[in-house]
Amino acid sequence: MRTLFGVATVYDLNSLHEALDELQLTQKDIVHSTIQQVTYIKKLDTVTSVTSQAIANLSGILKDVMIKSDDKFKQITRDILWLNVTKYNYSEMFMIIRQLEFAIL
Repeated sequence: MRTLFGVATVYDLNSLHEALDELQLTQKDIVHSTIQQVTYIKKLDTVTSVTSQAIANLSGILKDVMIKSDDKFKQITRDILWLNVTKYNYSEMFMIIRQLEFAIL
């Protein structure tokens, strides 16, 4: 009948509806997948932003610690040099006093 008159039968319409339903489900899956990907990219962007801020913060802290360590090292070096000079001067003075004691005795 369909070939003679060119009219679609109920069976043809059911097949068409089934194909359209499948296409609609596939389209929903594609849209859902796309939404998930966009959400993932947004989360990744947020994580990347937080990570870069944390790295910048940590590098600033590390720089401060290194500067303070360098200052402390320089201060300790100055103190050691001062103690060495002081000890040497006291030793020299002690030796002079000892020599004077022996000279007097």
